[in-house]
Amino acid sequence: MHHKLKLLGGAAIVSIFASPAFAQETPAGTSINNQATVTYSVGGSNGSSTSNTATFVVDKKVNLAVAEVGGTSTKVSIGGTDQVTTFTVTNLTNATQDIRLFGGQQVVSIPLLGTDDFNVTSLRVFVDSNGNNTYDAGVDTATFIDELAPDATVTVFIVANIPNTAGIHTAIVGLEGTVAAGGTPGSLGADLVATPLLTADSAGTVDIVFADDANLLDQLRDGAHWAFDAYTIDSASVTVNKTARVVSDPYNLLVNPKAIPGAVVEYCISIANAGPGIASGVQLSDAIPSGTTFVPGSISVGGLGVGQCLLNGTAEDDNNTGADESDLYGGSFDSSGNGTVHATVGNVLPLIPLNVSFRVTIN
Repeated sequence: MHHKLKLLGGAAIVSIFASPAFAQETPAGTSINNQATVTYSVGGSNGSSTSNTATFVVDKKVNLAVAEVGGTSTKVSIGGTDQVTTFTVTNLTNATQDIRLFGGQQVVSIPLLGTDDFNVTSLRVFVDSNGNNTYDAGVDTATFIDELAPDATVTVFIVANIPNTAGIHTAIVGLEGTVAAGGTPGSLGADLVATPLLTADSAGTVDIVFADDANLLDQLRDGAHWAFDAYTIDSASVTVNKTARVVSDPYNLLVNPKAIPGAVVEYCISIANAGPGIASGVQLSDAIPSGTTFVPGSISVGGLGVGQCLLNGTAEDDNNTGADESDLYGGSFDSSGNGTVHATVGNVLPLIPLNVSFRVTIN
């Protein structure tokens, strides 16, 4: 089942990447016994008297910490399956407890993680069963933490699939741990319930006191804790569009020229990136079509404009050496066969198309 959890506007962000503080406290249920002794003197004789034993048991102070591992978002690719974000859960309760786990996705931004703009699918939560801190499919199958000792920490994974959708960037996910009753290995106990505030302490009863702080999505003293991570798309969606326009012909010159033999035609190839990542190392090759001849020295790389080259880039000569090849862009013409234009475009940023243009003459 897919879950989306809405954050309240203006909520303080606490412990998104926090590390747990360890309890090291007296275990719940421990009997604390104490007697008092009085010594005295009567008529020169010494005596003593010992009190009865005052006894009480230590109550259960319930607390836990959930923390994201790594401190940065998880980089994934569009369409990726079984993508993993990693958390730790620490039992800060002074007793062995089960921890119920819940994984969900947010619908608004968290400043450290970005703005949620897509839904993961098949979101699942698994406990690291062998302690290697790496998700092992088919091995890490437990969906709750069983019998976690005081101060002990276990690794938990959120596993999800990334949709194959262009333009998506960030999916913020969270892991919630809730303290549950321990004592029955292999079975998840019921969520703990705090002893009512109006109930007087009983010396022989282990009362339950929630001691956890408020956190994002957590109420003060609710026996639960959240931490957050994000899947961030680290890929690009590149498209290429090519247009042709007649620049001149032998008779009309520059005035409404027509595509007749002897006319010069400019090809404009627009390379666009829908993001979200930067497309790097972009190279283009374009074979000169039959029935035309390449116009020497007509290559331009890095121009702007969509549909046609409204603003040319850097002028390139026809070889792949020299000063014109040492800037951000490069271009060359391979004359073998009918010829091929090559261009080095480099990086194409999201939503900023770059163009390559060249000209041919109609034979």
